[in-house]
Amino acid sequence: MNKNERTGPRDRKECGGQKDIYLTALRDQFITANEALGITCLESTARMALWRLSAKGNLVRVREGLYGAVPPEHVGSEYEFDRYLLFDRVMDRTGALAFHSALELHGAANSRYTTVYYLSTKRYRPFEFQGVLFRSVITSKVFGTTLLYQDDIPVNVTDRERTFLDCIRRPDLCGGVEEYLKSLEAFSVMDPKKIVDYLERFDEKGLYHKAGFVLSYLKDRVRVPDDLLVSLRAKVGPHPCYLVPGKKTGGRLVKEWNVLVPRNLEEMMRFV
Repeated sequence: MNKNERTGPRDRKECGGQKDIYLTALRDQFITANEALGITCLESTARMALWRLSAKGNLVRVREGLYGAVPPEHVGSEYEFDRYLLFDRVMDRTGALAFHSALELHGAANSRYTTVYYLSTKRYRPFEFQGVLFRSVITSKVFGTTLLYQDDIPVNVTDRERTFLDCIRRPDLCGGVEEYLKSLEAFSVMDPKKIVDYLERFDEKGLYHKAGFVLSYLKDRVRVPDDLLVSLRAKVGPHPCYLVPGKKTGGRLVKEWNVLVPRNLEEMMRFV
């Protein structure tokens, strides 16, 4: 008798079954096929348990290898899974929810989008589930993240300072200039040291221009230390940049920050 055969019966006693898979999935809201295998110890048992739980409506297959748990009281009804927890699990928690999704999680967004954005070093093909588009945004490195809790489960999300700069860099992923400016009013307090640190990490000259302008623009609604504006103003270069990436015409120059902004910016903000 070989070693595996000797230890096999004892190991099987430590393994679980269909009920254990469901309880684990309920606790975490989602479960992977690999996690189910870890519970049952046998691939065939895990596959059969996942199939039976899905057939009974206790689990819903979200993606290949990932299942969402339907609470007992919602079995047989249209149950909506938490989109943020779902994408964090799909992406193996390799990065952070970001852009407009971060605004939503921080309670700053003016509207809820049907697209969830995730910043990651891992490229993943977009997919749809329950009417929501899940889209990863590739980056060379992830920094400036924090943990927020959804139903007592932590999810990775960009912090306020990183979200602030991400909105300026990619307004197309944050609802446009008027949406993110209005949303950022909710960031009444931000850490100026983090903003400076993240600007240095991004190492984009024009971002100093735009960050300085936005902070000045929001100064009456967001707490902005004067020394932060002084340090950003010292980084303003001789070449103007555009607040809206790709828009090269029809702007007015804000000389203090050497930024071209939409001529009707104030009018745009009134309708948000």
